[in-house]
Amino acid sequence: MEGKSNAVEDVPVWARRDAFPLKPPDADFGFVDPKGNLHTATSADELGAKVGQARDGVDLVWTPEGDRLVVPEQVPALHKPLRARLGKRAEQDRADGVRMGLVFGAIMVWTLYAAWKNSGGEISALYSHQLTGLAALLFLMFGLLPFYEGRKMRRHLAQTKVSEMAGEVPDAQFDIWLHRQKVPVTYFLLACLLLCGLVQVYFDWGSAEFRKSIIQAGLLKQEALKYPGQTDGAAWWRMFTAPMLHGNAIHFLMNAGGILYLGRRTETLARWPHLLIVFVGSMWTGGLASYYWIPDKIAVGASGGLMGLLGFMLIFELLHPRLVPKPARRRLLAGVVLMAVIGFLGMSFIDNAAHAGGLLAGMAYAAIVFPSSVSSRRPETMRRDRVVGIFAGAVVIAATILVMVKVLT
Repeated sequence: MEGKSNAVEDVPVWARRDAFPLKPPDADFGFVDPKGNLHTATSADELGAKVGQARDGVDLVWTPEGDRLVVPEQVPALHKPLRARLGKRAEQDRADGVRMGLVFGAIMVWTLYAAWKNSGGEISALYSHQLTGLAALLFLMFGLLPFYEGRKMRRHLAQTKVSEMAGEVPDAQFDIWLHRQKVPVTYFLLACLLLCGLVQVYFDWGSAEFRKSIIQAGLLKQEALKYPGQTDGAAWWRMFTAPMLHGNAIHFLMNAGGILYLGRRTETLARWPHLLIVFVGSMWTGGLASYYWIPDKIAVGASGGLMGLLGFMLIFELLHPRLVPKPARRRLLAGVVLMAVIGFLGMSFIDNAAHAGGLLAGMAYAAIVFPSSVSSRRPETMRRDRVVGIFAGAVVIAATILVMVKVLT
């Protein structure tokens, strides 16, 4: 059970009256920023002004009308300053997209021209060279995406009225509630990845890429033949150590950010055992897919496990539609599309086989383990889930220790 309120409120936990804390007793008006800082006000007008000018953003607000913190979309008096704030952010995103798009667009055009010229006019060089793929990714992430998000928000604000902002309450409640949940298992997983990353930094000190540590514990496959003394490039244990390693610091930070978001979502909605089970199963499946589909490239990184979590939550939320607002589910689907685009642009250095294998493994696990439900309650954690989850956690710990042993000895 999720609490006694289940018998009274047939709504998701994030939409219940007790989803957020009681308001502070010493001020009638105020708001809480994303860092947890309290900002008080003496009137509704002052609160609206502060919400519109808040530098760090606004998570929750309080007024004399209620006894608990609520999302600002629930307060009609704040709709105008909220829309003004969104308009400013949309314009900033659009401007940043234009500026950075010009910079990285020029870099992309230059790398494409250089690759074409240096290859003697070979068209294949336009998509097989790593620098062209990297430049295209930077153009997408720092140019096209911010510009698109800014334009989309501006269009949304132009097509909707201030009074329609109340319809955004469920999405706002879900996002803020999710952000405030404690997720120790997600942080445990990140801590293990960080520890392995620090081992790589120590072993490969002075190098921009973690080449030597990858040779020691990455999934080398047939590439092992190029390195004297490395005769176990496809050993079974490398299927578990390779996902704990990364090619460089940017690779690690991108995967860590994805795991922090998807891990939080998985641990909170589907419970912690399935976070570990899906991650371990998907990273192993992704490694197998990489081994058989791309036998001539080294595999490394937690992307298989990350894509497994993405695929798992996509199916899990489809089977439990009342647990998550529709806009949040759509953003998850957009994440799959974005990863497909990134995989296409970075095909010269991104392990798309591991991505696809992990994604399908996570989707299959959700479809097999979780039946479709119209309930607004989160699934209960059964004893067998905890047992298998503990075993999966032990696999992560063992893989972390094995990385240290193989790299440092």
